Amino acid sequence: MIKNLGMTILFMYLLLCIPGMAAAGPMNRGEFLVLCYHAIPLKAAPGDNYSISRQRFVEHMEYLRTHGYNPVSFRDILEAREGGRALPEKPVLLTFDDAYVSYYEFVVPVLEELGYPSVLAVVGNFIEYPPKELPEPLMTWEQIREVSSNKLVTVASHSYNLHRAVQYTPQGNVAPSSGVLAFHPDTNSYETEAEYRARLDADFREQKNIFKSKLGYIPTVFVWPYGEYNRVSLDIAEENGFSYTVTLDRGPAHTDRLDRINRLMVENSPMNDFIRMLAMPQGERKILRTVQVDLDLVVDPSSPAKTDKNLGRLIDRLVEMKVNAVFLQAFADPDGSGNVENVYFHNRVLPVRADVFGWAAHQIMIRGIEVFAWMPTLSVVLPDRAQNDRLRVREMRNGESVPSTSWYRRLSPFSEETAELVRTIYEDLASHSRIRGVLFQDDAYLTDYEDFHPAAVNKYAAHFGDEGVSEAIGDDSEKAQEWARFKTEALINFTGSLKEAVKKYRPTALFARNIYAQVMETPAAELWFAQDYELFLKNYDYVVAMAYPQMEEVRRPSEWLKSLVATAQRMPQGPEKTIYKIQAYDWKEEAWIKDRILLDEMRAVLSSGGKHLAYYPDNFREDAPALNIIKLEISTKTFPFIP
Repeated sequence: MIKNLGMTILFMYLLLCIPGMAAAGPMNRGEFLVLCYHAIPLKAAPGDNYSISRQRFVEHMEYLRTHGYNPVSFRDILEAREGGRALPEKPVLLTFDDAYVSYYEFVVPVLEELGYPSVLAVVGNFIEYPPKELPEPLMTWEQIREVSSNKLVTVASHSYNLHRAVQYTPQGNVAPSSGVLAFHPDTNSYETEAEYRARLDADFREQKNIFKSKLGYIPTVFVWPYGEYNRVSLDIAEENGFSYTVTLDRGPAHTDRLDRINRLMVENSPMNDFIRMLAMPQGERKILRTVQVDLDLVVDPSSPAKTDKNLGRLIDRLVEMKVNAVFLQAFADPDGSGNVENVYFHNRVLPVRADVFGWAAHQIMIRGIEVFAWMPTLSVVLPDRAQNDRLRVREMRNGESVPSTSWYRRLSPFSEETAELVRTIYEDLASHSRIRGVLFQDDAYLTDYEDFHPAAVNKYAAHFGDEGVSEAIGDDSEKAQEWARFKTEALINFTGSLKEAVKKYRPTALFARNIYAQVMETPAAELWFAQDYELFLKNYDYVVAMAYPQMEEVRRPSEWLKSLVATAQRMPQGPEKTIYKIQAYDWKEEAWIKDRILLDEMRAVLSSGGKHLAYYPDNFREDAPALNIIKLEISTKTFPFIP
């Protein structure tokens, strides 16, 4: 093993000279932290965020040593999972991606001095055909074989050739190849799930073959390139013998979940950032500042050039506004009916007006703004109108079951056929876009006269008995309340199945659901909508209060908004999970709400303790609401702007 004498002297000097800092609190039983390092050169090049200088690396190791952290091996973790020796207090697993030569020349000697184990993740294709643009050379197979014989080193697979990007939108956006279905511009087609599975399976097999050939063994640990994985790729990994995989999901890892081991990326940043990361591995919960955006305003189906120009204008506005999240319309609704016949992404159920959602989401995301797909839940208009009519929500009128006359022409959530169709739409959305999450549209409701679809009636009879619920229509009897709760839970379960469809390809996705303000104000309103604020808080990552004073015709908007905040503050998780979405347009008057009124309403929410803020709608073409006014409160900027 090569040892650098100068670095060893530096290491010993730092052991004596680094001052101590306060340590983080204890972890829960079975938890451990995993740190992700890359190259450790003598000095990190400017602009290289993922290489850590040797001096900074030694400072990290010394901080761990002097503050009660205990680096452990992967074998230690497996033994703890199997009920053997428990992990020590504050356990840490050190991992090093890509097999840079500094691991061989510097890292291993330093870790040997300390007795610290580590994991080395090797990309087979990189060792065979080193990429041109790397911060430093890679190890050779001989060097990898040498370190693998060290009892402190575990060698892991980092794929054979998945550590690269592939095109995944028609517009040319690229993403890590392990996490997306590829788009083939030569055939203007998307990779199917079967083709995606075959591609990943071939890579796993190639990596196993080269490891067997070069090192004489096959690793049992797989490290996802760029941390990108999904439930499909996890299946492929397990089929190839990798029951233990490592991600870049934040937070502590746990011995109970070794198929997806959370890991923290160590970046080239000040020492305090490293200390903060150890103390808060989950990261701080973001305070959201969000705009709900109509993609209809961006898309010109006849002109991709105009669509591109419009998206550029929208993004410029969002960046200047300094919001950190967007609820981006994924469906087409140019007439504003809310009933969705077309969408903006490739799918197997509905026609595509323009395949632009994945591209638009990508262009916004790379500016540091999280994208939630704003999606219908039930108001889907199927191409087969006979099928659509057969699945429609039905209401009871004059003793007769008829199609619902409500504004939203919804499909019944009690029908398994409906569930399968909508799940397919959501799965396709997730497989063709890199969304942070989903906002469920406000069409997920059932009035006190709905739903009398045959599938619903059968489930009512099974639950309530043969007498059904017909006599409870339109009143507030105990049976009516039970019926409303049954429907509320059915809608939550329906969206739960949609969440699972999204998580197939976006396993860390977050979910928000719109709620009518009346439901927050008056719990009895569950009878009218089949919605319940307390249950929403328990079942979704965020609850989006449709805080629309003008639509609700309240006399004192600011006081009304403050009362909504007060309601949230009385609920467990209410302050942390509730997003207050203010209306920027008066649909009854067909006019934009005055900017100063909108600003005052936002300030009413924030001054009374509301954390998360959003507004809808927005029109970048008309500068409505006015950017120079609205950014005074919707911005994430720490200090206020000067108007």
